[in-house]
Amino acid sequence: MTKHKDTKVALLMGSSLFMEMLDSTIVTTALPQITASLKLESSSASLIISLYMLSVAIFIPLSGWLAQRYGNRTIWLTAVSLFIISSLGCALSFNLTSMLIMRVLQGISGALMVPTARLIVLENTHPKDLLKMMSYVIWPALIAPAIAPFVGGVLTTYLSWHWIFMINIPIGLILLLIGHHMLSVNERHQHVKKFDWLGFLGLSISTGTLLIALDSIAGHQKLSILSLLLLGICSVSLYMSIKHLMTVQNPLFSLSALRFSSFRLSQIGGSLLWLSVGAIPYLSTIFFQNAFHWSPMKTGTYVLLIFVGNIGIKPIANTMVLQIGYKKTLIISLLTVIITTGAISQVTPETSSIVLGILLVLSGVGRSLSLTAYNGMSLVEVPYAERNSANTFASVTQNLAQGIGISLVTITFSILSIYMESIDAYRATFIALAILSVLPLIEVLTKPNDIGMVNN
Repeated sequence: MTKHKDTKVALLMGSSLFMEMLDSTIVTTALPQITASLKLESSSASLIISLYMLSVAIFIPLSGWLAQRYGNRTIWLTAVSLFIISSLGCALSFNLTSMLIMRVLQGISGALMVPTARLIVLENTHPKDLLKMMSYVIWPALIAPAIAPFVGGVLTTYLSWHWIFMINIPIGLILLLIGHHMLSVNERHQHVKKFDWLGFLGLSISTGTLLIALDSIAGHQKLSILSLLLLGICSVSLYMSIKHLMTVQNPLFSLSALRFSSFRLSQIGGSLLWLSVGAIPYLSTIFFQNAFHWSPMKTGTYVLLIFVGNIGIKPIANTMVLQIGYKKTLIISLLTVIITTGAISQVTPETSSIVLGILLVLSGVGRSLSLTAYNGMSLVEVPYAERNSANTFASVTQNLAQGIGISLVTITFSILSIYMESIDAYRATFIALAILSVLPLIEVLTKPNDIGMVNN
């Protein structure tokens, strides 16, 4: 595959991730309209978001094995097709049950699409080009959550909530058409390992119980007997799953890539960062709408500035990493995230639009730089033979971190709102996210200056 085609394929895969991540975040803006239209209880409405994240997290480990069994191209095209069908189903939903069924199907298709898209790029990219190609793939992770409030605000204001799902149909059809002609037919692996059902079941139980427990805590604003029981099941299941993956001959995915310092840093520090920055667009949206009483359109316009920062820094992000290294880039970006997140907590409706705009743009810059660095270094040391497994592992941790991040924001705000005014609870939640971002910074400071800088 030529470098020119490599770039086109990376952008195509990135576009499919954009569609999936836009859908996973745009629902937040339209949730009040969906709740009213389907006559739902507010507590039940949250299932529309949480059940989707749960389905993605559970079924991601299945994607790596299916890609080996049937080929990357086949699985990606199938996933996009299922996403189109389930999006139409969501738009046509007439009650909570039909909506949740379609959201589960969307989650399954997203779980197959995301890691397979990354794998298509990884298996056709030389290690020295990984930073550049992965930057094309990571753009959706930065763009979609930032523009989702704006797009959702426009669609729900001028059309209806149904269009937040209908918009996926033309995007998906275009991706299918291009992908069918552009992607090479992947040969199936002749010797596909037997699927690790025990590992899949263990991780599904630990992931599912964790997200359900967090949703329960957020809804009841306390640790109930049910949530404690679920967290206990999660802990035991996770311990047994890790032990199983480390000892079984053909695991669901191998943990051996953790022996590489750069991959280990991207998974530990990167996951901690995702907990924070993945939740910032979501928290900013509900903060401006509920505390400042801004319209969805005004809120979406301001949150869109995070996207401006994401894209604005992209032309120099790779050059910056190559010139000063991953470590210094991460230090600068993480400090930017920490400072801007803390500063946003102190804004008021009277704050200058210029000041707020600068803070949101800089927040986007910090997110973009840090995630570019983490994703660029993640697989530079991992051999080709281990990339499928490492990619599955990375996809699980990233998506789970995003889901947990939003859940933690909800829990933190719910509990704090018991003891303080709503606006102060929002401010304290922002500060909690800023403090959380300090942890990956501490980890980065302990690493050698040349981490991730592999000569190929």
